[in-house]
Amino acid sequence: MKKLAIAAAVAAMATVASAQNVSVYGVIDTGVQNYNTGAATLIRATDGILATGRLGFQGKEDLGGGLTAGFVLEGKVVPSAGTLGSTASTGQAFDRESSVFVAGKFGEIRAGKTDISAAEGVDTLTTQAGNLGFHAANGTAVELGGDVASTVRYTTPKFSNFSAQIGRSNNANGATTDAGTELTGYSVTYDDGKLKLIAGTVKLAAATTVAERDFTAYGAAYDFGVASVGASYATGDVSTTGDVKSTVKQASVRVPLGAGLAAHGVYAVTKDGTQATDGEGKGFTVALTKALSKRTTVYAAYTAITNQANATMSMVGTTAGTAGLDPKATTVGISHTF
Repeated sequence: MKKLAIAAAVAAMATVASAQNVSVYGVIDTGVQNYNTGAATLIRATDGILATGRLGFQGKEDLGGGLTAGFVLEGKVVPSAGTLGSTASTGQAFDRESSVFVAGKFGEIRAGKTDISAAEGVDTLTTQAGNLGFHAANGTAVELGGDVASTVRYTTPKFSNFSAQIGRSNNANGATTDAGTELTGYSVTYDDGKLKLIAGTVKLAAATTVAERDFTAYGAAYDFGVASVGASYATGDVSTTGDVKSTVKQASVRVPLGAGLAAHGVYAVTKDGTQATDGEGKGFTVALTKALSKRTTVYAAYTAITNQANATMSMVGTTAGTAGLDPKATTVGISHTF
């Protein structure tokens, strides 16, 4: 009887999971790097160079009448350290996403910890080199609106390959007052499979006008078959004491070479608006990826950055250091999805 009861319980759980389409997914991406800070060289472990490590749970349920409901719980995984979630906030296992949604013919309404809008993901949409093609930073990063707590977001259904998003967080920083806590974002995306276009903006309110921050970005990508290309432009006010604009211009390309092998290139130019002079940085990355299977990819990449005297530009795989230094990095790694 006991065995029958256990079997019945397992069968019931399996039936519920099946009805809700619950799944576990993730990425493990780790490697080793020869890193030159511009002043010294070291060998170090790296994580998330090609794809951000994560562990996630997601589920969806058919409510009938064209309605579905579901959830996403996702936390960052750092394989070299064996950590899950935020290292800054104790107990925040699902630091990347923790949301619930309802979707139907009207579109989707999502609430929880999630992106304000697709504006924050312009580089994600246009990159042809995985994380290596994410926006470079110079000084304080210009991007706003990623993985924000207390967010409510609406996404329209697709119309002729167009969709739009609007999102808002009334307590973005976990503050106990209204000042500096309201984030609002908008974005419009076009995606027909080959051509992708996106434009969006995010604004952080504050008690005073000079303390307000903003982020606006535009991006495009196209797959020609023999090669795919992407480009983006982003500008943002990163100062809390004035209206100071920093910018990122970035382009990337992917060329398939056959047998799962591909070559990638990234070029970026940044301007740190908080610097009166010599605030520009330029950098590039060249990489090779080899898909060993649908889930496993090995990669090798080289990144080099040239900074003016007051610039601290960094790209994925490098670290913002002392102003004026020119960091370089050679990285080999492996990325596995499940």
